Amino acid sequence: MSSYRTPSISAYYWRAFYTFSRAEKKCERRLEEKKIDVFLPVQTVVRQWKDRKKKVQEPLFRNYIFARVDERERIQVLSTPGIVRCIAFGGVPVIVTEEEIEQIRLLQSHPGKIERVETPARLIGSNVKIESGSMRGLKGKVIETRGKTRLIVQITSLNIDFKVDVPYSFTKSA
Repeated sequence: MSSYRTPSISAYYWRAFYTFSRAEKKCERRLEEKKIDVFLPVQTVVRQWKDRKKKVQEPLFRNYIFARVDERERIQVLSTPGIVRCIAFGGVPVIVTEEEIEQIRLLQSHPGKIERVETPARLIGSNVKIESGSMRGLKGKVIETRGKTRLIVQITSLNIDFKVDVPYSFTKSA
């Protein structure tokens, strides 16, 4: 769960930053050069061109990059070319928890395509934890069952939801 309290100036927190379109990888490289702890979740997708197909790495969140920074480094990140702003709600920069970063890392390790979905108000369903497979440890909410369990994985601090299909036998009530 995200935190909206006023953080300590010297404490390090994961922050989400918004980048210019298609600038995520350049921003990641620039922040690494500044020795800032940065995380750009990516997924491998197959792109079709007129004459060929090619596997490419694309950001899991378009225009988003994460950095573990204190207040001084947050200002440094904002001065990096390609970074537009720090994600904030109500004027307060969002703190992304370690648990949410770990959930994103689990999503990133999923071998299939992950698609972003718009979630209606609150879905009725049970909370589950994936116990087997490449997404082991991921928590989500069941939204549909048709031989497989379809989970909504919620990253609450960013108000982003993902739809992931996993076999029902891989899940356990959370």
